[in-house]
Amino acid sequence: MSMRPLTSLFRRFLTDRRGNFATIFALAAIPLVVAAGAAVDISRAYIVENRLKAALDAAGLAIGGETGKTQAELEAIAQAYFDANYPAGKLGVPGAVNVVQDGNTVNLVVSAELPTVLMGIAGINTLDIGASSQITRMGKKLEVALVLDNTGSMNSGGRLTVLKAAAKDLIDTVGSAAVSPGDVRIAIVPFTTDVNVGTTYKNESWLKWTWAHPDLCTTTGWGKNKKTTCVDTRTVSKSGWGGCVVDRDEDYDISVSTPTSADATKFPANNNNIYNANCGLRPIVPLSTNWSTLKSEIDAMSAGGATNTTIGFVWGWQMLTDGALLSNAAAPNAAELEKVMIYLTDGDNTYYRQGIGICNGSSHCAGVDLRTAAVCSAIKDADITVYTVRLVSGNATLLRNCASDASKYYSVNTANELTDVFKSIAQALSNLRISK
Repeated sequence: MSMRPLTSLFRRFLTDRRGNFATIFALAAIPLVVAAGAAVDISRAYIVENRLKAALDAAGLAIGGETGKTQAELEAIAQAYFDANYPAGKLGVPGAVNVVQDGNTVNLVVSAELPTVLMGIAGINTLDIGASSQITRMGKKLEVALVLDNTGSMNSGGRLTVLKAAAKDLIDTVGSAAVSPGDVRIAIVPFTTDVNVGTTYKNESWLKWTWAHPDLCTTTGWGKNKKTTCVDTRTVSKSGWGGCVVDRDEDYDISVSTPTSADATKFPANNNNIYNANCGLRPIVPLSTNWSTLKSEIDAMSAGGATNTTIGFVWGWQMLTDGALLSNAAAPNAAELEKVMIYLTDGDNTYYRQGIGICNGSSHCAGVDLRTAAVCSAIKDADITVYTVRLVSGNATLLRNCASDASKYYSVNTANELTDVFKSIAQALSNLRISK
């Protein structure tokens, strides 16, 4: 058989250009597919990196204020917070969190392995992704006054129980953020219509035992025996005094000026009555670093009586004012010291001793709202940061305006929400900042 036909066929095959486009496209598609796959996988990697960073920041803030912990304990706490914020269902498989402390900074590093979707075509089956976070303790000193409503309505819906737990958690968080001992101090001011200064002060000249108030009239009997009696003064016995005081005379009622020999500047000692729940309030605790004592005082709080928000604000202000009555506060120093009031109430103003008979604890008293607004303005003018928390009820506009700004006003509809509110405030005050 002749080889000429075969040779001719082979020559035609070599010179045939038909079908070249399909061959070229098939070869060119490989890098195109790899490039498209890389875009998809890199986008996924970017998502993982952001999620890693957010979880790592949360872990860093959690351990940034910890003191007295071993390296292993710090890493265990950081890992727990990281895992809570980056659950197993998320993209990527993260490794262990590494923690390094360096003075006032805490550095955290973590990496994750992300299986690729399309880059495996090019032999790249996983991407290694890293994230880091740096937390800095700012070193600014802090004085905090917890001004807490102890009125009868706080017995409703477990409000006082949740408040106690939230306030104690705040003490732990804020207290542990101190760079040096004494950098953070906290005071407690429970209030109703009164505050309790403690019976040890009964012989002090700044108290007055007889004081005037508008006529309070009561009627007894019927028919011929009907009798109306109006009283415009109150006299309190030292021997039975429980430590409670009410507002000073106007305009000292919205001031932290030091009492003098003038009667109007003195604090009226009050007797036990239904409005102050028979003076069942725990005494005020000035600024302290004894976290155990502070938490014990919070645990001992009980609810009862009517509401006067003004007196709570005034005594919280006093606890944060250098030289004020019963205060051990430091002198103002904006560069090194921050003064903060955290104020919680669950009701409207219902009592004011200078509006007695009108503001007698039974219903909303608009007149005392004006006193509250005035003292709030004075507190903020004194460069004190004010957080206000409205629990279920209360004058929302008044409390919002009392806060230093809108971000520092909280309104919650259930007691259980207080836990997150106090955590948020504690974190804001903890002197920890994400620096990288």
